[in-house]
Amino acid sequence: MTTLVPAESTRDQILKVVGLSFLLPGLGHVVAGWKRTGLIWMVVCQGMMFLGLQLAGFTQFDYGFSWGGSLPFEVIVLLPESFNFGGVLLFAQFFDSVDNGGVNVEALPYRQLGYLLSGMAGILGILSAPHAAGMTLTHSEPLPPSAKKPKCHPGVAAIAAMLFPGLGHFLIGRKFKAYLLGGTVLGLFVLGMAMGHFADFDRQRHAYYWIGQMLMGLPAWLVYLPLMPLNMGGVFPYQDTGFTFTSVAGMFNVVVALDAYHRAEFDWLDAKPKKEVESE
Repeated sequence: MTTLVPAESTRDQILKVVGLSFLLPGLGHVVAGWKRTGLIWMVVCQGMMFLGLQLAGFTQFDYGFSWGGSLPFEVIVLLPESFNFGGVLLFAQFFDSVDNGGVNVEALPYRQLGYLLSGMAGILGILSAPHAAGMTLTHSEPLPPSAKKPKCHPGVAAIAAMLFPGLGHFLIGRKFKAYLLGGTVLGLFVLGMAMGHFADFDRQRHAYYWIGQMLMGLPAWLVYLPLMPLNMGGVFPYQDTGFTFTSVAGMFNVVVALDAYHRAEFDWLDAKPKKEVESE
């Protein structure tokens, strides 16, 4: 199968909007000319980030580490929130964890909701990058009226895949891969949760595993709060394997999303007249 790639000028533009989106969700859209879309990304991601930090008393900062040195500002490296790098950088300058001020984290009734919202804000923030890249591709390399337009552009496919394993491939018509990859990722996550008696998805108890688990998208986000009342109450025989399975499932979901983007990009370029496509 011939490898189809965007024109060099398109690749340069995609690289620019992706880099800006990593810095601040929506910035890539704004610079590329889609100001309204960019502002929506900014407002949603930063609003969700601030609300999550506020509900948890900014104790999310306790799960990361600070890097200052000779810099005039404080950099907090905190995952997955730091995927929304600009938002975390901004809020870190003005707020500090209430735990450092002597407030017990257990006294914050909505801290788990806060953890969930700020984590979602980080992941949604990084998803602005493929969305901006997909819009750049379709704008820079439009299809002729006679061409059969793909069902969705690569950015939408990547976002759909990240939010629900396999959904991106399903939207672009690759149903076998959707069922195979989506079923594998979901099965691995559920199996891992079962090994931990469904009590192994908790940021306070398992902060590092929680980073990977949050990458599962909606299946994880929707069950996070309902599972909070469960307590491990001891050491289970396969709990460490369960932790690993759930985290790996989330990281594997990122690979699935990247594949969905690549396949959707191929479909878009394949729909163009062959003389217009730059091949490697």
